[in-house]
Amino acid sequence: MYIQTPINDPRQSEPAPRPPDPPREWREWMMVGLGLTALVAVIAAAVSIVAFAESGNESTTRVVAHPQATAAPAATVGATPTLEQAKGIEYEPFKPVDATLPAVPPGAVKKFHVDVLQHVVQVSPELAPTEVWTYVVNGKAWRGTGASEPIVVNQGDKVEITLTNGGSKAMNVTMPHSIDFHSAEVAPNKYYKDIEPGKSLRIRFTADHPGVFMYHCATQPVLTHVANGMAGMMVVKPKGLAPVDRELWMTQSEYYIGQPGKGADQAKMAAETPDVIAFNGYANQYKAAPIAVKRGERIRMYVLNAGPSRWSAFHVIGTVFDRTVVEGTVGHDSQTVNLAPSQGGWTEFTLAQEGNYPFVTHSFGDMVRGAAGVLHTAHAPALPKAATPAKAAAGTGGVGVTLGDMWVKTPTPTAKAGKVTFNVTNTGATMHQFAIGADPLTMDGAEPAAAAAIAKGEMLHTGDTETVSADLKPGKYVLYCLMGGHYAAGQHIPFTVTGS
Repeated sequence: MYIQTPINDPRQSEPAPRPPDPPREWREWMMVGLGLTALVAVIAAAVSIVAFAESGNESTTRVVAHPQATAAPAATVGATPTLEQAKGIEYEPFKPVDATLPAVPPGAVKKFHVDVLQHVVQVSPELAPTEVWTYVVNGKAWRGTGASEPIVVNQGDKVEITLTNGGSKAMNVTMPHSIDFHSAEVAPNKYYKDIEPGKSLRIRFTADHPGVFMYHCATQPVLTHVANGMAGMMVVKPKGLAPVDRELWMTQSEYYIGQPGKGADQAKMAAETPDVIAFNGYANQYKAAPIAVKRGERIRMYVLNAGPSRWSAFHVIGTVFDRTVVEGTVGHDSQTVNLAPSQGGWTEFTLAQEGNYPFVTHSFGDMVRGAAGVLHTAHAPALPKAATPAKAAAGTGGVGVTLGDMWVKTPTPTAKAGKVTFNVTNTGATMHQFAIGADPLTMDGAEPAAAAAIAKGEMLHTGDTETVSADLKPGKYVLYCLMGGHYAAGQHIPFTVTGS
């Protein structure tokens, strides 16, 4: 029979003998086991915190582990679908977005009715249409683009927002949405929650903080909703803001085009490889139709980087910002304002001479995707129209080719074998040089090798024209620009030669 002796038993005259120490190897493995146990506990705590933070509303989120599950293969980032590949897809025609900042509405309480619109549009004239989800503010919708109207108030104003998620069948809303105001100080679980199609939610707050703020859909996954266009600008003007001659707004957004007429491509979003980066919902719209201003007038441009993922380096070529206010920080004599996703601010400047002043993101890899426009003073030379591709010359049987800034267009992408004449026009603001080569081109790094050109033209200034002829056999070819960096920036298209 075993009898347990209490530790303080007075009958125990001598301490019990100490058991022998375990082997050294056993002690080392015991320390490793304890370390792994602690690490698992830390990871479990971190997962719990993340799950709580991402719940976004009052509902409970469960995380279920599947130890036997294998990791899904990485998604493949697809090519950019062209308009030619979108035959039969209906979409809204593009309508220009007015860049003039809206006025502050009247009344002691600034009331805004915000609706959600689900529609198919182009966000670049050469690319396939894509489905976007945009906000309509007090009845103002920017049809044919991915833009949402700004909301403008003064510091200290009482603001009332009524969000309706698709107020009619014409809005085509098929899923829950929400709205999150970076300018408001309210409980997210109460006001930024998902609402079903046809339902409404009212948000009230006081605009205590001045600045350029983002509003966006907070429904999970947020990346998908913002990448599909659900973001806009809210301007809270500070007290005592001095008047200026012109107030303009620019929201920079990214678009990840998937199947024609469908929503944003998930793999491209995850890889942060947008097809289009645009100001106010449509690529290069203010290059094709520059914003008219006057020399010497004071201009204030409100800028928001809606993201969802890439930085913006906003710059107006030909001037220096006299004053900048970015995320509460006042600056002066600035060349560029740098904005992370969701950040905003405004710049103030004058244009000292008559001229055409491009505004861009100085991240040029993003600029060539469509984040560019032009301020055109009243007496500056007219810019060439980058409208429709050149038509074939009458009676020559030639192929019309238009060169623009980082693009090539032709209305006839095929020709019969034999001697083919290309009637080339440069409508771009920079010099271009036409060439044709067999597909695939012989490359020298990221650029076609010099020997790849079967035929090439001269370097063309803006408005110059020429004809280039080549004897071509049946097969696939590429029309492209020879100028350094232009091919890599996207200035090339396929061309097919059929049997004679």
